[in-house]
Amino acid sequence: MPLADIRIRADLRPEDLAGGFAQAGVIQAHDFLEPEAADAVVGLLAGLPYVLAAPDENGETLIISDEVVRRFGEQKVRDFLQDVLRRAAGGFAYLHQTYALQDEYARAPGAPIARVTEFLQSRAFLDVGAAITGCAVDGVRVQASHYRRGDFLTLHDDRHRSDDRVAAFTLGFTRGWRADWGGQLLFHDDRGDVEQGFIPRFNTLTVFRVPRPHSVAPVAAYAAQPRLSLTGWFVREKG
Repeated sequence: MPLADIRIRADLRPEDLAGGFAQAGVIQAHDFLEPEAADAVVGLLAGLPYVLAAPDENGETLIISDEVVRRFGEQKVRDFLQDVLRRAAGGFAYLHQTYALQDEYARAPGAPIARVTEFLQSRAFLDVGAAITGCAVDGVRVQASHYRRGDFLTLHDDRHRSDDRVAAFTLGFTRGWRADWGGQLLFHDDRGDVEQGFIPRFNTLTVFRVPRPHSVAPVAAYAAQPRLSLTGWFVREKG
C-alpha cells in the first residue's frame, strides 16, 4: 500500500483502553495499524541507516556513526563503550541503534520513511494518545529503535527536564520473537521486582504513564533477529 495511506485499524476504539490505562498505567493495543500499513512500515525500518546511541558520563546522548569512528579511531570508541558498560552496572545507561525520525525528516522530507514520521505527528495518532491518557496531547518525540544482540536500556522513569511528557509509547515491528531472546519491556516496583513485562510483538502499541520505572532487558546473544520498534512520548505544551 502507499505509505501515504498509513492507517490505524478501523475498528480500534482507543477510548475503550482509557479505563485500563487509568487503573494500571499501561495498556497494549494489538494489530494497531491496518495489516498492509504495518507490512509497509516494517520494510522501511529494517533498512534504515541506524547509528549507535549511548550516554556519556553526564548522561547526555552520544551518537556513534561511521564518521565518529573515523574521526576518533576504533580504539577510543571501544574504550568509551566499555565505560558505558561499567556505568550500566551501577546506574542509568543504554546501548542500541537509533534513527532520529524528526531530525531526519527536516533534512529529507521526501524520503519514504518521512511518511511514517508524518503519521506519528498526525492528529489521528495524537488523538489516540489523548483518548487513552485522558490528557491533551500536542505532539510527539519519536525515534526508530534497533536493538541488536547485547543491546539494552537500564532502569529509568522517563522524567525529562524540558518536555512535558504525558505518556511513553512503543510501536513494535518484530515478528516471531521468543521470550528467551530477551528484549522485554519491563516495569519495576519500588523494591526492584518486575511487576509486568512485555515481549516484543509485531504491530502492537504499548502506552504507559510517565514517570514509571522501567527497563529493556538485554537482547540475548543467540537472538535470531533485531528488536525493531518506534519509540517515543506523547507531549503537551507547557502552560
